[in-house]
Amino acid sequence: MKQVNNTFSLRRLWMVMKRDITADGMLYLGIFLGMVVLLTFLQLEFFKIDLTNQNVSIFEYYIVNGYIDKAISQVSFGIWQISFPVLVLYLFLMTATLCNPLTKKKSAINYLMLPASCAEKYVSRILITIVATLCMAVLVAFLADLARMAIVATLPRFANIPAECNTFVVDDTLATFERIFTKSDLAREGVQLPLVSNYALAAFYFYAHSLVLLGSSVFRFYIARFAPFMGLAYLLFLTLDNTSIYDDMVGVYPVPTLVVLAILTLFNWWLTYYYFSHKMIVRRAGYIIKRKEAV
Repeated sequence: MKQVNNTFSLRRLWMVMKRDITADGMLYLGIFLGMVVLLTFLQLEFFKIDLTNQNVSIFEYYIVNGYIDKAISQVSFGIWQISFPVLVLYLFLMTATLCNPLTKKKSAINYLMLPASCAEKYVSRILITIVATLCMAVLVAFLADLARMAIVATLPRFANIPAECNTFVVDDTLATFERIFTKSDLAREGVQLPLVSNYALAAFYFYAHSLVLLGSSVFRFYIARFAPFMGLAYLLFLTLDNTSIYDDMVGVYPVPTLVVLAILTLFNWWLTYYYFSHKMIVRRAGYIIKRKEAV
């Protein structure tokens, strides 16, 4: 094995990334296709009109009563509400695969013997599981949009849906992101909140993601890596359900909230790298000892 110095090499980083993509390619593809199918299904459920159900959605109410213009305006908003949780779930699922090469003995030995530094391996995993996932999330939304449009336009069960409502909404979803971070349109019960409140609320999701990232470097079993996020998701639900707590966090004290969450997020990122590097050293020493003892 070639000796690796402490410098950071883009060439070695690229070689490690190719290895990571090849090793976990089927898992990444499975998660990607699963998210496309899930988002397509949820969009089709949104477009399904049940005239026998008295508890209709706003979109169904507008369609049934002939308010087509208002129904069209509800499409982008409804798809946005559906897409955001799915895309966040996609990001968290991929983030939880950060330490996949170190979860099994055989793959861990091969991974530890790669001629690359710990920093290069860590950056490779981050680029694949987080940065690439953010880009792929746009593709998930794009493909789900196309699949939904084709199915709604083909199946007779969607015959009550006007063609004007079966539109492409990915561009509107991306515009929603832009609007959130450029305008003060985050409101609670009709009260307009300052723009920094949008960033404070986004910081809360970044903090949730940093907990999943930390869990992926600590826990061995895949399902256990979601334990930190599960608790925070429940806390988030309680927080948003309580008006006073919500307003204090992102309404009354948005700047302190943003600063505190940013510090906690950076701390979790540091801990993630610490456990990532420490796990590699401990596992390498442990396996070498076991192999010598076996001889």
